[in-house]
Amino acid sequence: MYDLIIIGAGPAGMTAGIYAVRREMKTLIIGKEVGGQMVWASEIENYPGFNKISSFELIDKIKQQTLD
Repeated sequence: MYDLIIIGAGPAGMTAGIYAVRREMKTLIIGKEVGGQMVWASEIENYPGFNKISSFELIDKIKQQTLD
């Protein structure tokens, strides 16, 4: 039994998962691929905290923070 099920593994879904786990909620994230639509971009510009970053590097950073 989960406290929260998140549909979508893009930045919003992963961020929601991070905050839910911090609140000690048992959380399941469902998505086709980690990163969502970001996997189709080569670079991400003006994302909070980064002027420019490769999409795969940003996805990896979000994924690592989700797992920590």
